[in-house]
Amino acid sequence: MRERAHQRQQAQGKNKLFNSAELLLVKKDLKSISGRGGRRALLILLPLMLVVVIPAVYFVTISLMPVEPGARLPETIERMLPEYVKALDYRQGWLVAFTDLLCPMLFLCVPILTGAASASYAFVMERESGTLETLLLTSMGPKSVYGAKTTSCTVLSVFISAAAFLAFTVTVGVADAFAGVRFFFTLEWLLLLVLEMPALSLFSVVFVALTVTRVHSTVESLQTMGYLILPVAAIYLMQLTGVFRLNLLALAIIAVALAALDVVLFNAASRAFVPERLLERGEQEE
Repeated sequence: MRERAHQRQQAQGKNKLFNSAELLLVKKDLKSISGRGGRRALLILLPLMLVVVIPAVYFVTISLMPVEPGARLPETIERMLPEYVKALDYRQGWLVAFTDLLCPMLFLCVPILTGAASASYAFVMERESGTLETLLLTSMGPKSVYGAKTTSCTVLSVFISAAAFLAFTVTVGVADAFAGVRFFFTLEWLLLLVLEMPALSLFSVVFVALTVTRVHSTVESLQTMGYLILPVAAIYLMQLTGVFRLNLLALAIIAVALAALDVVLFNAASRAFVPERLLERGEQEE
């Protein structure tokens, strides 16, 4: 009976992205992840800290900092910035440098953190409570459960990241207006928003899904956020040495590489997402 129901659901879903059962699971996960105070606070406060509080504190600090006459940006930093920066004063130059060189790193941490956190709640926490194994044994089947959960976590991460970018735009826009510099948004930022951000959201989600049988608790799963942030932080901080600059071509190449990696990890996690492995893991923990 269960196999017949599963086949019927698959037949109904051939012409649709999700069948009714999968849509219900997506809605349930979205409500479960964002509906509880502690989870909602984590998913809101961390992005706000990264894209509003840190930039605002920096902008206030740089505007109040005493400046010696004739002070200029370090030559290494100035070479990586647009040509018009040479005509700006010291404070304006550092504002543009922070916005162009470090704020992209802060923004890209948002999809990583929100993707990993939402996946930890949707996969690991449900495995801890025993409800994930129950879902896998229903008529939906493992692949449907995996697809629905991955979708809900990725959609939530992308939504929060887009909202965070709007908050960041307001914060930096006000700072740019007060400092008298050009509006920060460029083609590089467009690529980050349209390509890198959703790719990192999906990457973080499937990475957590791939490790669901390897971690012992939700807290341990949440700790993976630090490992996922390290490569992004390393790439952007290395820019400050003047070795390279993340231009449009580099960002496009990274986006393609991330998309390919997403496909590989998505398929690997899907193959590993089977009741036998999850049940075996649960028995070992008991």
